Amino acid sequence: MTLLFIIPASQLRIDASGVSFSATDSEEYKDYLSFIETFGTDEYIVLAIQNSLTITDPELKKRVNRVNEELNSIDSILKVIDLGTMESSNLSRLISTSHFWDEKILSDSLHIIPGLNRLISKDMKTLAFIVRIDNEKLNGFQLEKNLKQMKQIVVSAFPEYPRCYAAGIPVLRAAFERYNLMNALIFGSLGLLFGTLIAFYLFKTMRAGMMVMLASLGSLIWTLGIMGVFGIELNLATGLSFGFILVVSTTTVFHIVSKYFQSLKDYSKDVALQKTFEIIIRPCFMCALTTSAGFLSLTISPVKMVCQAGIIISIGVMMAFLLALAITSFCLPRYFISNHRVHPKTEGDFIDRIVKEYLTIGFKKPGIIVLAGILFFIIMASGIPKIQAVKHLTNPVIKSTREAKDLDFIEQHISTGYSFSIILKSQDKSFDYRKFWYNLYQFENTLKSIPGIQSVESLTPLVFRLSLGLSPSGVMPEFVFRQLVSQDSENEMMKSYFDPISKSLRLIIHIKNHSSDQIEAILKQVKNKAEHTFSQGIEVALSGQLIMLRSQTADLVSSQLKTLFWALFVITVLMMIQLKSFVLGLLSLIPNLFPLITIFGIMGWFHIPLDPLTIFAAVISFGLSVDDSIHYLTELKRKMMHLKETSNVHECLSTAYYKTSRALVSTTAVLFLSAMGLLFSSFQHVFSLGLLISSASIVALAGDLMFMPAIVIMSDPLSSLLSSELKIQNKGIKNNHNEPLL
Repeated sequence: MTLLFIIPASQLRIDASGVSFSATDSEEYKDYLSFIETFGTDEYIVLAIQNSLTITDPELKKRVNRVNEELNSIDSILKVIDLGTMESSNLSRLISTSHFWDEKILSDSLHIIPGLNRLISKDMKTLAFIVRIDNEKLNGFQLEKNLKQMKQIVVSAFPEYPRCYAAGIPVLRAAFERYNLMNALIFGSLGLLFGTLIAFYLFKTMRAGMMVMLASLGSLIWTLGIMGVFGIELNLATGLSFGFILVVSTTTVFHIVSKYFQSLKDYSKDVALQKTFEIIIRPCFMCALTTSAGFLSLTISPVKMVCQAGIIISIGVMMAFLLALAITSFCLPRYFISNHRVHPKTEGDFIDRIVKEYLTIGFKKPGIIVLAGILFFIIMASGIPKIQAVKHLTNPVIKSTREAKDLDFIEQHISTGYSFSIILKSQDKSFDYRKFWYNLYQFENTLKSIPGIQSVESLTPLVFRLSLGLSPSGVMPEFVFRQLVSQDSENEMMKSYFDPISKSLRLIIHIKNHSSDQIEAILKQVKNKAEHTFSQGIEVALSGQLIMLRSQTADLVSSQLKTLFWALFVITVLMMIQLKSFVLGLLSLIPNLFPLITIFGIMGWFHIPLDPLTIFAAVISFGLSVDDSIHYLTELKRKMMHLKETSNVHECLSTAYYKTSRALVSTTAVLFLSAMGLLFSSFQHVFSLGLLISSASIVALAGDLMFMPAIVIMSDPLSSLLSSELKIQNKGIKNNHNEPLL
């Protein structure tokens, strides 16, 4: 089967589209398509380069025209706007610029001709090219490949400065996807590496490490093969799936081998294998099933690639379980025939000391552990109200990356790469009244004073400049605007700011690269001022790529919160079915609430925003940490089902602890070390994901091995309830065994 899956796996392709958060059936996406149809795409890239030539030098104009021609030859580039295209536009001709390539004329025109201030800096030493692209064809990895070509074209025309800077939402989004996919692959590779090394350390034999590697690589090939069969491409979300599948396959092998070594103490190799599977198959299967069910809940997401990731992880986890069974059942009786060589080597090692000296504090001092656990829970829970949800994924780059440096340069010299549009739609003939234009002029000046807004791009400065020239005795902007519309309604530059069919006027607001909260505050302030200024006869709306990403990000976070609660419910029900006990099922919630409360508490106290990746950490941590509870509680139930008259729950807890703790510590170490690899990411979001998963994995282990035994020991009603319920079940089983066969 593995050899067969290699064929479709080899045909797997990377998702070049890289559309991270697009929900194409959403109303916001449809509104954005309507906006593009009216005013054209606002998917643009700013290419900037330093210039040593003077504005009056004819060589400068030749270079600009050459860059324009070569950039336009690249497929999927819709239009290139530069000083040359601005000179030839009707809007620049309207102010009678007979000598466009003149420093004084350009300086005077920067805030009059819309868009000119984004093409050249105030000191005339930096030039920019606005490249409008077809995002449906040019995005993700394909965009980054073509972006290198674009930069090379600009640099070859201006060889004095061999560095071209690029900014814009498409650039940032493509980099976000590339960095995150790389980190997802690193996460999976680290899971494989640490799983193999820890298996070697845990069992003191390379053969155990090879079993982990075989199970992990086999499940990886099967997963890639299924993706190839169904045509699912490799992207950010599906790339993350490899790490989780590898962790699950590793943990299954750990538990099987650990139980087999324990059985070898009392049985021959064949009987030991049989006893191992009798005990371990059911909890291992339930671990795979609960993890699979948790990730399957991702299919309710409105984003296609998140749904695909949920399906892939769910299938991959079950395949990892089956492969782990096949490999261990073949290898164990052939390569491990006695426990005498392995067991003495594990005595006194680091994991053994952790298990016997540190984690047993839950049994030694249960009161202190329960008090500490409750206090920790309260502290983490008090941080939850401080959590702030991210609505804009525009500022995720750590300052040391190339993209961040490019963005800083462009913001300092030209203009920001971020913008949104205000659409003013006339319900009557509001644009024909002078009062509207004076209100608009004052409104734009007010916007420029808002912190974070870099500039406002519109027809208003040009309209008033022409009004002053045409009528010295009285400014009549409404008259000038009517003339512009009648004469240049088909002009492409004019159509970018006014649509005569829908009677919509567009203002482009350029903002600085701020945090999500600051951007959201700017949007709210702008919307409120616009609605207050244009109260009658004017419909106000915010639109553009930034607004669409805002709504999609919010929808994705909301859907994943629903996913988390759905996973919590489904996994709890499955736990009750597995343990055949309502009490034990609820008991499993006690340790598994700790990783969830840890994630949300850390987010609140350390100001980590709630975004599509950090909320993903909660789903991941709960889906994986519940596996430890299953193994521990299954072993506890097995011991209590054979409870002697002189035994008590405390003794059963202790026995279950020593039977499972070594494997639980090892599996947690694999997840912890793999997640720590994400801390080296170039993106703050992925760094936060690694921090949250690694923290939650440690807390989940402490909850299972320390807090849960301590609270059962300290709570007499809970201990008595467990004893009585399991005695009843035990009695029922004995009665069933005594019934005659019919």
